[in-house]
Amino acid sequence: MADEEVALHGGLVNGVVRVGNTVRRRHSGDFSVQHALLAHLAAKGFGAAPRFLGYDEQGREMLTYLEGHVPVGEGNFTDSQLAAAARLLRAFHDATVDFPLVLAGGHEVVCHNDWTPTNTVMTDGVPTGMIDFDTARPGLRLWDLTYSVWTWLDFGEPRWDPAEQRRRMAHFIAAYDHPSCTPGLVTACLPGRQAGRAHWAEQRGMREAVDWCQQCMSWTLDNITAHFHPDGLH
Repeated sequence: MADEEVALHGGLVNGVVRVGNTVRRRHSGDFSVQHALLAHLAAKGFGAAPRFLGYDEQGREMLTYLEGHVPVGEGNFTDSQLAAAARLLRAFHDATVDFPLVLAGGHEVVCHNDWTPTNTVMTDGVPTGMIDFDTARPGLRLWDLTYSVWTWLDFGEPRWDPAEQRRRMAHFIAAYDHPSCTPGLVTACLPGRQAGRAHWAEQRGMREAVDWCQQCMSWTLDNITAHFHPDGLH
């Protein structure tokens, strides 16, 4: 009997199912870069990403299934979870420094560009897997790390004390441990990341997402960026 199809949830992609030890999904467009990236990561021994297996008889992309738990809608991550997440992102970036598109364009690494908790697989509460590489493109470590700082720490959520969020951010960045990524640089980059996401959502008529991004940006400017980069206006 054929393996049962089990719907998987999380992120912004619909129609993703698990079939046995594989994930199947339909997509449009050219994903050859993503497939080449997954092959590159496998060759480099990076075991935290799925493997591309080709297409099934329905024309759906097939990827290996990563065992674990995807923390959709969860937060309040501990210091140890945040550190593990940052180290996993660092390992991913390090594995991409010699990816052909990175070398050809004089870039630094491949950015996942959407590495949030909802695109993470947890094992026993520890981040062990990265999924959904649709937005992966060559770029800067700082650009990618900044987005993950925002989403893993839930910047903009008013229940968090700003001083505690600054401490957690410094902890995350220290665990990533790269000289190009400092708290000062991340905090300067954060509003641009948030504004870019708001612009993306506005172009697609996603009003709630626009409002959320703008609220996050306002909170960040007041409580994070202004702390590291006082402009004399407050």
